[in-house]
Amino acid sequence: MDESKDNENNLNKKEISLKLLIIGDSRVGKTSLLLKYVDHVFPEDHIATIGVEYKDKYVNKGDYNIRLQIWDTAGQERFHSITKNIFRNTNGVIFVYDITNKASFNNIKNWIKDTESADKDIKGIILGNKSDLEDERVIEKEDLEELGNKNNIPVLECSVKENINVNEGFDLIIDELLRDKSENEIMEMYSRKTRSDLSISTKKPGNQKKGKCC
Repeated sequence: MDESKDNENNLNKKEISLKLLIIGDSRVGKTSLLLKYVDHVFPEDHIATIGVEYKDKYVNKGDYNIRLQIWDTAGQERFHSITKNIFRNTNGVIFVYDITNKASFNNIKNWIKDTESADKDIKGIILGNKSDLEDERVIEKEDLEELGNKNNIPVLECSVKENINVNEGFDLIIDELLRDKSENEIMEMYSRKTRSDLSISTKKPGNQKKGKCC
């Protein structure tokens, strides 16, 4: 199929928008996940997320041209109240933990509770990041599967650094959002015309500190 035919097919697709949140403890790889997926880079060092930040990415999925607005949230407890405020108009949540950090895994259940208290209709998936650090693993795949089954949430391990299952993770949450919905339901819920107000104020405090990639 030539490029002109591809462009014609894209023009015939439905336009929808999805707002996604990346949530988890500090230093589990939330910002790296966002940058790898959108900008195809893996930062060795970067400025830690203060409050919330977001990036847009446009993808094609079946009959739809999708604008993804992906929010990267700070994992520090002092920003927890800010995180709760951005659940407005959220469709999907990517819960991220570090397979070498037991506390980050144990805290996933708290992040899930925050999401459910905001809106029980929000879909989610759980990503276990840093699967390339097998020798440092403290959370087994069976633990992840058990957590997913208990909360009825799809799960996947990934390595942002090695670009393993990064795209697959976002495909998974998109599939969850579109699953079992008719075209009319999808357009009613996600049409760009009805979802023009996706964002909130994201004023960022100063004194940002540079550290290892989180």
